[in-house]
Amino acid sequence: MDNDILQEFLAESRELLADAQGQLLRLEASPDDAGILGAIFRAFHTLKGGAGFLEAQNMVDWCHHLEDLLDKLRDHKLQADGGMIDAILRSTDVIERMLGEMGQGENPAPGPADLSALVQAYARGEQPETSTPEPRAAAAPASAPERTWAETRPHASGQSGVYVEKKTLAQNPAEDDLEAAFNRTLDELYGQGGAPGLEPTGAAARATPAPRPAAVPPVPNASTPQTAEDDLEAAFNRTLDELYGQGGAPGVARASAPVPATVPKPANKPSPPPAAEPQGREDTTIRVDSARLDQAMNQVGELVLLRNRLSAAVARLGQSDETLVRLARETDLTVNDLQGIVMRLRMQPCKRLFQSLTRVVRDASRNLGKKVRLEIEGEDVEIDKTVIDALSGPLIHLVRNALDHGLETPQDRQAAGKSEEGLLRVAAIHLGDKVQIRVIDDGRGMNPQKILQSALSKGIIAETEAARLSEREMLELIFLPGFSTKDQVSELSGRGVGMDVVRSAVQQLRGRVDIATRPNQGTTLTLELPLTLAVLPVLYFRLRRQTYALPVSTVDNLMEIDPSHVHSISGRLMIQIGAERIVPYIDLGLQLQGVPLHLGKDPCEGILTEHGLLVVSEAVGTEDSVVKPLDISAQTSWYQGATISGGGDVVLILDLQALTQAMRTGQAA
Repeated sequence: MDNDILQEFLAESRELLADAQGQLLRLEASPDDAGILGAIFRAFHTLKGGAGFLEAQNMVDWCHHLEDLLDKLRDHKLQADGGMIDAILRSTDVIERMLGEMGQGENPAPGPADLSALVQAYARGEQPETSTPEPRAAAAPASAPERTWAETRPHASGQSGVYVEKKTLAQNPAEDDLEAAFNRTLDELYGQGGAPGLEPTGAAARATPAPRPAAVPPVPNASTPQTAEDDLEAAFNRTLDELYGQGGAPGVARASAPVPATVPKPANKPSPPPAAEPQGREDTTIRVDSARLDQAMNQVGELVLLRNRLSAAVARLGQSDETLVRLARETDLTVNDLQGIVMRLRMQPCKRLFQSLTRVVRDASRNLGKKVRLEIEGEDVEIDKTVIDALSGPLIHLVRNALDHGLETPQDRQAAGKSEEGLLRVAAIHLGDKVQIRVIDDGRGMNPQKILQSALSKGIIAETEAARLSEREMLELIFLPGFSTKDQVSELSGRGVGMDVVRSAVQQLRGRVDIATRPNQGTTLTLELPLTLAVLPVLYFRLRRQTYALPVSTVDNLMEIDPSHVHSISGRLMIQIGAERIVPYIDLGLQLQGVPLHLGKDPCEGILTEHGLLVVSEAVGTEDSVVKPLDISAQTSWYQGATISGGGDVVLILDLQALTQAMRTGQAA
């Protein structure tokens, strides 16, 4: 088992189990409460699923029986009673034991067969008789009758002696008839029926009737009720005194008063101190609700804004107050450290994101009849928990898409000179303040012209727009809603739903999607995402007197604009960057304010991005910002949100992806 996944499962399972036990106790008071029954059922269902993932089959089977019972209770086919709830609670103890065994690296042993049978009987609607465990053997209660027993034993001197012992009935040896034992003792001393004070029985009685001496009191029969004055022990002692004199019976120690002998007890030895329980490994982790981490991060974000304003205010003062300048620098360092610590609290390894892909590839490749080898890299790369949670579904879709559209069948691969087994590699790469997740296949690659023709046939784009598309923009058509190159709908694809959802999810995470493909060699889909969503580094720029912001992650570099490199191609302005690169020329003055910036007349500066060269009045500088959502703007789709600059101004943060898409459809200003 993977230790990280196992520890996470154990922590969550113990929480589920504790909650289920609490709900079971509430169920006794409200046996028909649907909410309680549903919560208990979900707990066991979740436990079963996690145990199945970790291949703990005994725990799966155990939870399955409980799930069956809870399902019938939830559907009101059965009603919970005390015995049933007790059986379920005992079953939770078994699960707790199983979790402990898994925590020690062992495969959990099966649960008790009798308890399993009891739960299954309840699930079948039977009412089994619940057997209570028999109590352990204990000392006889004080109310038990106490009797005196006597037996003849050889003494050290060679004579026989009568030993007397007081026992309860529970301690009676094989011979438990008091009267018979007493009579045997007297017969050994005086012969059969010859003891004084007793009437002869049997042949002895017929042969020699012995008169009963008046001095010897009659011995009461064992069946006669005893009284305080007629105690059996006293009667027996008087009989011995009559025979041997006061205290003279052989084998009995002389004393001022006859004291019955007692069985010697072993000497009390001091019990060894209880062994100290082995101290387990100290738990160095704590589970915290992610909402609390969000609150902490939000407050750190506010602190960052205050830090920015303080630094800007001190900068305006110049070096007039060295103490204030030093204090501002120390504050800046402390806030940076605090920001880094809180950010790391939310970081989790990409292993959580990748752990389900093995099963996805296995099932999909079998369904498609393809041979695929999955390679996963960068599981230890850490990224914000929000990003991991949001990317789980989109990443699975990308993997399925690569299996269905990218990788060929074994026959097609052999015909193309490839091995029968296709390669699918999923990698996470840490790049500064960003993380790239790449899905790479060695399949047939993408055909931009085929993608364009499919989009035209489905009416997704118009002919006039298609004529102006670059090859990169043709590839990006796969992200439009309703697009699919499949003619028939299958279990995996063909519905035109998926890639648009992938890009939408990535954009909401302030990331971007990139496609690189080569015919018959494969395709690489790259998701570039920020390490954290709490703080966004931005580049401030001005358009005339208005200040805007742009995420630093979208910026390649800043550059001067040479008017001679600007050309019109098919009615669209393009600019040449270097010797071989031509990118769109995007005048933000025209797009955002409706008034173009004139090269050579207006102050102009270029910001090179993946979408093209942005023309602005001036690039001001970078700063960490906290994004606030916009709810009032009619053009919110053009902006990621707003922030507060170091000067205290509200600044809009541009969403470049949304703006360039609006430009293509003619919706920009």
